[in-house]
Amino acid sequence: MFRIEPAVQRYAWGDPEQIPQLLGFEGDGGPYAEIWWGAHPAASALALGQPLDQVIAADSLAMLGEDVAARWGRLPYLLKVLAIRKPVSIQVHPTLEQAREIRAAYPGDQCPLPDDGHKPEMVVALSPMRLQVGLRPGAELAADLRELGTPHADFLAGVAESGDLSSYIEAVLADPEGRTLLGPLAAAAAAGRGSVSLRAAADALAAHPDDTGALVSLALNVVDLEPGQACYTGAGVLHSYQSGLGLEIMANSDNVLRAGLTPKPVHVPLVLDIAILEPSRPTLAAQAGDDAARRYLAPASEFDLTVVTEGEHTAHAGPRIVVAVDGAASVTVEGETVELRSGQAVFVPDADGPAVVAASGLAAVASVPVA
Repeated sequence: MFRIEPAVQRYAWGDPEQIPQLLGFEGDGGPYAEIWWGAHPAASALALGQPLDQVIAADSLAMLGEDVAARWGRLPYLLKVLAIRKPVSIQVHPTLEQAREIRAAYPGDQCPLPDDGHKPEMVVALSPMRLQVGLRPGAELAADLRELGTPHADFLAGVAESGDLSSYIEAVLADPEGRTLLGPLAAAAAAGRGSVSLRAAADALAAHPDDTGALVSLALNVVDLEPGQACYTGAGVLHSYQSGLGLEIMANSDNVLRAGLTPKPVHVPLVLDIAILEPSRPTLAAQAGDDAARRYLAPASEFDLTVVTEGEHTAHAGPRIVVAVDGAASVTVEGETVELRSGQAVFVPDADGPAVVAASGLAAVASVPVA
């Protein structure tokens, strides 16, 4: 067992205070968006004076265990904290097969995907969070479009009402006429018209002026999470996180295709190819356990997440990352105990066997599910 230092990502949508407070340093007033505890080569945590991915590779059997080493050959998950001050880009993630096909089709630096992985993910709210996840029914979208009061909005309402959400997404991202709806969208929200999705889309537009991704946002379900609730997002699901502080776990990939609310490239044909372009309801993650240790259930083979609150939990063998998220925690293996304060973390190798995690506040335990 050894301590690890996370990588901190500074994206424009981040909050200037929450991550510095969690990690215990003085911020510079700029945005801090994500903390990464993991072994992704793009931003690996540091351990024993070197990147965690290199430490694991040097002794993968001891670090990962035989099963995980044979199946993945590396740490298969990535644990993050997100501090969201303004809406994150609308994203969709490929399946494993789609990722490999896209990587094969685009040579070298032209490929929009950095690795061959898929990226199922789950976020647990640490504060109230607003997310947008999955397309809502066409009739609901059409009702909001008609609140905009323009001929083009009425035309798109007819497209949505027909159930052809693919044509709607393509039209608002690829047709310059979509920009004519941005002013009416802001005006409708200011006048108090439309649904919560219309107001969420207007908030996204205020944060990302002149970005037609706000019209994609208009098509998405709004999910308001209370602290302790979680949402799982699989491949193909369009989504954007709008606000709040969250603990996120995912497969160890950084594969993202964007559909707006970003200055980064938007790959419209690829988004249309891989996105689920029919209505779907968000998947709120079920929980198991008790008040002291809640395990969040997700249909992913790469990751498992247990949150320990004012209590104790024994984590089974395997590669584990334990983070003291709020308050103090301790981790004990084979008679050795490491004390953690808020923001500190340890990596517990498979070879150390079961680990006892005790939290006087809130601690997160990331692991690989037992087959």
